[in-house]
Amino acid sequence: MKRRIWKLVAGVLGAVWLGVSCSEREELGGQEPGQVTFQLSFGEASATDSTGAGTLTRAGRTEEEQVRIGRMWYVITDSRGERIALHTHKLSPDFSRLTVDGLKAGDYTIAFLAAAEPEPGRATVSDPERLAETWLANPEAEAPLDEQFFYRRVELSIGREQAPMAQTVLMERCVGRVDVDLNLSSEYMERFIRRVEVEFDDPSEAVCTTLDAAGRYGGAGGIGTYDVTRNRSFYSLPSLGALSGTVTVDSERSDGTSFVRRYRFSGCRIEAGRVARIRIDYQHPESREGLLYVRESDFERFGTDTMFLADEPRGVFYSASRRSFYPNAPLQVSVAEDHRLRVRFYSPVEIRDVKILCRFNKFSPEFVELAHFDRIYPFMEASFPLPVVSSERTFTTAGGRKIVVPAQPGLTNEEVSLVIRTDDPFMEKVRRIDSRWYIRFSAYSADNGHAYWRHMNPLLCRHGVALALNMAFMFSSEEFNEEMNKYEGRLLDNGRNPIDLDGLRQRIRSHGGLVLGCVAGVGGLGGGQTYGLANYCYTGVYFDATPPGSHPHNYARQAMFHEYGHCLGYSHSSTMTYGDQWTVLCATVFVRMGSEGKLPVCSKDEVGNLPM
Repeated sequence: MKRRIWKLVAGVLGAVWLGVSCSEREELGGQEPGQVTFQLSFGEASATDSTGAGTLTRAGRTEEEQVRIGRMWYVITDSRGERIALHTHKLSPDFSRLTVDGLKAGDYTIAFLAAAEPEPGRATVSDPERLAETWLANPEAEAPLDEQFFYRRVELSIGREQAPMAQTVLMERCVGRVDVDLNLSSEYMERFIRRVEVEFDDPSEAVCTTLDAAGRYGGAGGIGTYDVTRNRSFYSLPSLGALSGTVTVDSERSDGTSFVRRYRFSGCRIEAGRVARIRIDYQHPESREGLLYVRESDFERFGTDTMFLADEPRGVFYSASRRSFYPNAPLQVSVAEDHRLRVRFYSPVEIRDVKILCRFNKFSPEFVELAHFDRIYPFMEASFPLPVVSSERTFTTAGGRKIVVPAQPGLTNEEVSLVIRTDDPFMEKVRRIDSRWYIRFSAYSADNGHAYWRHMNPLLCRHGVALALNMAFMFSSEEFNEEMNKYEGRLLDNGRNPIDLDGLRQRIRSHGGLVLGCVAGVGGLGGGQTYGLANYCYTGVYFDATPPGSHPHNYARQAMFHEYGHCLGYSHSSTMTYGDQWTVLCATVFVRMGSEGKLPVCSKDEVGNLPM
């Protein structure tokens, strides 16, 4: 009885080998007689559509870029199709080369089977003794194989004086792919779709269920209701004919109510190595509306991000084009270069029920509701597809009038005027800030061996945002102005002359802003727009950073307002830096307003408890 030769190698392939290099050819030339080496290639075996072109995935990458082989099997048979025994056979760990030794003169068939996934799915791979026996099977009654498999059969003839041989084997998919293409009026409509299912009319006689070692398909099985929500596609053994059926789409409206629609299709033929497309003209009651409505449950669908996460690179938070803001306008909305609505929110406090009004400057003098957000979370950064970019849309003005705006494929920020509308308490506070400080972040001389400058980190940037919001708000408040009036004649300039308080208020309002940095060895460094604090000062200025009842003039708050005194142009000879005047005034009001919940960001926990 012939000894079984059956080899299974499992693993994850890091990079698919696509050809034979010169050095590898030279190596093959040195083999011993009787050896055959098969060079295995998978990269060019991608699924093709009816034009034969490589298809794109939903992420925009070609199949060739995504092919990775996780498991492989092979079997060698003699001229009668029966498996034979071998002395040596070795498959390389990356599945790119199989070396077979000990073949005697004669005719052989070698068959290869490979799976893309490293872990087994629903498919069954058996152990055939003959080419005619089933090798790959789908045991499910009404579900597709839904896994990428590759197959190739090679005929081989060995002579008595046969020299070492090398043969290239191009593996091809033995499954076909079915794509469900929903024709959406815009990318934005994707957010309404909750579930997509495919159901064929004849689930019992739809597709083949087996592949034998000779590469022949057999069996007859079905595909019942199958969920394709995530990928909008699936893999299957070939169909037995043209298939028809229904695509069921479960959707929601902007108000959260749901509805279901079913779409008929026909002529779907599944073929190995090819893509069958089921094209559906998706219908939604809001398909002509221009409003972008974003609920909290939609954040994952839109891929929203968060600023100043722990792994954010320095090149990002030190970039003024990516990380800068005005305390009186922490919510930034604009039309980005890719024509999407970009949102950045510089605040550790969330806001709710936010409307974005827009005036399309070329089409109407009226403002319409462009976007509505149920919630904008702390330090949110996101971009959203605008429905009007891809198709004509209808908008509603504040007075209830309907305006039709044609498709704007090249929409730019210069072509629109955007206004934020919300009654959220946080935004009501920051609107009272009467200065336009420009806030950004810098490394200063942290990389040049400076004695004091050190690098910021994302958490310090978050505390810096809170510090700038709170300080700008306090200086604009009635509480501060009333308290400062008590210091008439006590605030002295560099020449020890009394400072005109109205002039000081104007100097604060007209100050250009702060470039936040981090120092060590000193509490702070400041002057002009340079503003550096030690890390413990960034975190130690909140009212609850010190015990209740303790004096508000702690070191962190003293450094905070001491350095800002320098930013206003005052030196150590004034009372705006040292002494019990300016810094005590500021620290006292700052702690009182924080403890009473009057600052935009009162507690240290509002920053410290956020996920990083």
